[in-house]
Amino acid sequence: RPKSLSAELRRDSWLMLQFGVAKELGLTLSEVRSTMTAEELLGWSAYFCILNEDQEKALEEAKRRR
Repeated sequence: RPKSLSAELRRDSWLMLQFGVAKELGLTLSEVRSTMTAEELLGWSAYFCILNEDQEKALEEAKRRR
């Protein structure tokens, strides 16, 4: 049932964040859950938001230059 699992994951932003941090750090989901506080995960969330905003700005600038 990968489709239902994917849909569930899309709805669960906290779980998506944990997977993203695990991927970024080369850890398993279990390692992230057992070693990181909620505060640290929220810090990662802010970090990812800033990266996304910067990428969007760069893309918009590149579009304007065309």
